[in-house]
Amino acid sequence: MSPLKTWLVMFFFCVFCGNTWADIQQEKALQAKAIFIYNFANFVEWPDDAFLSTNSPLKVCLYGSVPFGIFLDAVNGTLIGQRQLMVVRTANIETLEDGCQILFVGQDKRAQLPDFWSNIKYVYVLSVGEQEGFVDNGGVINILRTTDRVQFQINISNALEQGLFLSSDLLSLAREVKRNTTKNTE
Repeated sequence: MSPLKTWLVMFFFCVFCGNTWADIQQEKALQAKAIFIYNFANFVEWPDDAFLSTNSPLKVCLYGSVPFGIFLDAVNGTLIGQRQLMVVRTANIETLEDGCQILFVGQDKRAQLPDFWSNIKYVYVLSVGEQEGFVDNGGVINILRTTDRVQFQINISNALEQGLFLSSDLLSLAREVKRNTTKNTE
C-alpha cells in the first residue's frame, strides 16, 4: 500500500472512530501522567510513621477532577513494595483527612490549596502538580508538558521537608532537580 493510501486509511479510521489526532495525543498525555504517578510510588521511600500500621495501604489521593485518574484505577490494589496501592478519587476534602502518601489536586480544586494545607496538617506527602511554579511554592514533583513529551521537575528540599527519600534513579530521570535557597540579606 502506498504511503498516501496508508495515510488516508488512518485518517478515515480516526474520523469514523470519532477520535482526532489531537484526541489521541491528549489521551497519550493523560496515560503518561498516570504512569508517572504510579512510578513515583515505586521510587520514593516513606518512613514507617507515614502509615497508620504496618499493613496500611500506600494511598494515592486524587482530589477534584483528575482526568488521568481512570488510568490509575487500573493499578489500584497492586503491590508497591510490601504495601497495597490504594487510589482514592474524591471531591470531598473530608475523605482525605486520614492522610495520603501521594496527593494530586485537580484543576477545579487548586484555588482551595491554601486553605487545604492550613486545614490538613500532612507530613510525609509526595505532592504532585502540573502547573508553572508548583515546586517553587512547596510542591515536590511537577509534571510538565514540553513540545514533544511529558517530563517532570523535582524539588529535593521540599521532599526532604516532607520526610521523603527519593531514589537516585528518580532524580536522574527528572528534567530538573531544584533546591530551595535562602538569600542572606545581611
